[in-house]
Amino acid sequence: MEYIDLRKLNSGELKQIRRQVVRLKELGKTGKEIEELTGVRQNRASEIWTAYRREGESSLEPKKRGFQKGTHLLLTPEEQAEIRETIITRRPEEFGIPGSLWTLKKVCTYVWKRYRKKISDGSVSDYMRRWGLTCQRPIKRARKQDSSRI
Repeated sequence: MEYIDLRKLNSGELKQIRRQVVRLKELGKTGKEIEELTGVRQNRASEIWTAYRREGESSLEPKKRGFQKGTHLLLTPEEQAEIRETIITRRPEEFGIPGSLWTLKKVCTYVWKRYRKKISDGSVSDYMRRWGLTCQRPIKRARKQDSSRI
């Protein structure tokens, strides 16, 4: 018997399978019969039926999976506001970090020095995007360039 992996189905297919399991259960089919007809394991079919009896039609709708946006943040809103303000108004040199421009690594170093929280470059990039800041490269040009002659 080949079983269906319900995790790989889109929401429409998943709802249809759940509805089929409920319909068969209402017709008095056993778990083994439902398994053979639908390809859904008995224990999963039982979970679908139990949820349907408890919640009704709403249990057939697939729920959104994964973390809710913004729930697993390492920095508190106050820390985020302070770091954002620091990046906008100050330079890394003022905090003993070499260089005059902020980079992701320098922001990570600042966060470690200030709050003793280890944070990755990717997380800093996500925070900066959330704050409306973008990483920009300085324009490369000759030091003695005369812009009026160009």
